[in-house]
Amino acid sequence: MYAALWLLALPAVILLLLFRSLAQPGYRRHLSERFAVYPSASAAAPLWCHAASLGEVHALKPLLLALRADFPDLPLLITCQTPAGRQAAQALKLAACSTVYLPIDLRWLTRRFLAHFRPRAALIVETEIWPNLFQAAQRAGIPVMMVNARMTERSLRRYRRFGGVFRGALSIPEAILCQSAADAARFVAAGAAADAVSVTGNLKWDLAGDAETQTSGLRRRAAWTQTPVWMAASTHPEEEAAVLAAHAAVLEQWPSALLIWAPRHPERFAAAAALAESRGLRVRRRSRQPEPSAQAQVFVIDTLGELRSFMPGMDLVFVGGSLQAIGGHNVLEPAAAGVPVLVGPHTAHFADSVAALADAGGLLQVADADDLRQCVTALLDDAARRTAMASANISCVMANRGALEKTKARVSPCLGSAG
Repeated sequence: MYAALWLLALPAVILLLLFRSLAQPGYRRHLSERFAVYPSASAAAPLWCHAASLGEVHALKPLLLALRADFPDLPLLITCQTPAGRQAAQALKLAACSTVYLPIDLRWLTRRFLAHFRPRAALIVETEIWPNLFQAAQRAGIPVMMVNARMTERSLRRYRRFGGVFRGALSIPEAILCQSAADAARFVAAGAAADAVSVTGNLKWDLAGDAETQTSGLRRRAAWTQTPVWMAASTHPEEEAAVLAAHAAVLEQWPSALLIWAPRHPERFAAAAALAESRGLRVRRRSRQPEPSAQAQVFVIDTLGELRSFMPGMDLVFVGGSLQAIGGHNVLEPAAAGVPVLVGPHTAHFADSVAALADAGGLLQVADADDLRQCVTALLDDAARRTAMASANISCVMANRGALEKTKARVSPCLGSAG
């Protein structure tokens, strides 16, 4: 049934990729890789890491750097599913590292993919469960591990609806290294073997906050004339009006204020800039000038992979995907940058991180657009509270690190004599 559904959906999948390519040409490039057609020979026995998109690549980064330090000759293969993920993987600039798209989860395509690359082991990041791929890896004798694994209640219900298909797939990984105890319980409930599931923590706690990014970000912020400066990060279409309403309220109180705005998806870059201009705001775009001019009221980050570098020095950051019912995005990057964090009510994808930061006192959760507007203006008017929240976030990030060493200790034995 699973295979039949994929075959029926295949024309729609191809059309969807072509449609997305109208806004993001990266979806059209390398289309043959979606069908396991790769032009060049592969390095022998790479460690294969599947990170679906930008967030998963960022989570994987500290682990790859640590493994490369221990195994300098280890060839790497990173598979992604989005152009943003592919670009982020290539930006890591790791030697002996190939980056390709993961093929569609049809049996003959997964077999062709594995036969071409012949990986020594597979690391699957977060919630990527592909039944045919997992079964093909098992038949080929390739150890499969899930790292930084997470599963929401919604995902658990969805997997249960497919019965034995995903239950069988989840019985294959020899290790499922989860972000939290709640995630571990959901994986077991979905069909994973209890003795394969363990809690190692969230790798994103270990990723956040390197000194070079912090220093350059603070230097950048100091060169701007605007004040205050706040950020709306990874926003979705239904959140855009709320962000602009909040900024309008900010400008009423502080006419020299600046909003740094980073829509989540590239197809919204131009639309967000146009929407802000339609409200009479002076807008500048990162792709057209490196820094906001002194006259700018909104600066749209319409490039990929640069959001984190703008976070240090912000007076506060609102993380999107949380007013709209998406499930939220990464709150740890602004927290590690020493910035107060605001989110909406929908944070299921990052529930543990949100709870930890909120308990520490560095994150506030707003109910709706009106609450966002009020909270942004109140926080910008209270420097002492922002300072306390920033300090709480840094302390919380430092206290929760450690997932990297636990994960590396479990993964390293599978790499044999790679070093």
